[in-house]
Amino acid sequence: MAADKIPGDRPTAHRSRRKSSKKCLNAFCICLFAAAATACIAALTFGLVVLRVKTPTVKLTSVAVKNLHYGFSPTPFMEATLTGEITMENPNYGAFEYEGVRNVTLIYYGVVVGIGEVKRLSVNAKSIEKRKFIVKVKPNWRFVNVDYFSDDLARLKTMNMSWNAEFEGKIYLLKLFKEKKISVMKCSTSLNLTSHGVQNLACL
Repeated sequence: MAADKIPGDRPTAHRSRRKSSKKCLNAFCICLFAAAATACIAALTFGLVVLRVKTPTVKLTSVAVKNLHYGFSPTPFMEATLTGEITMENPNYGAFEYEGVRNVTLIYYGVVVGIGEVKRLSVNAKSIEKRKFIVKVKPNWRFVNVDYFSDDLARLKTMNMSWNAEFEGKIYLLKLFKEKKISVMKCSTSLNLTSHGVQNLACL
């Protein structure tokens, strides 16, 4: 005796397969959306963290005094050789470098009294580099304020001076991108004529 056929078996199976296919498609779409969202977040994080370029910082970290002489005959004079050291910190994920020579200008009451040369400097990603330079200081009494100069030499025995420099270079990211940045150094010191030392070193 042939088995009785149950009406509606095929339509029910067809609907079940269609529901199953729809669920798989929905699951695939959800997974695809999640993967795309994760990729977008990763790309955004990469762009904000890795590709975000910051200006390297540069500061005057030490100054040593050599061959300091001063007097008043026939006019007020002072001569000295200063050895300075700068420290440059690169916070980026790419190297910072500049070519050629950059000048460090020593200023006394608005007048340039010495210039030091800092040769080519390259700072790797997330690194710190130091470089020394020499400045020969010789204020010219014809250009500086003679009253201030004489008072500093005779009474105060101290000369307050500022150090300025600009380091224009490029940040190299992934060997594909480069961006120009200018690191500015503005520092101040007090030169003690009695102890032949440098005091009150401060940088902005």
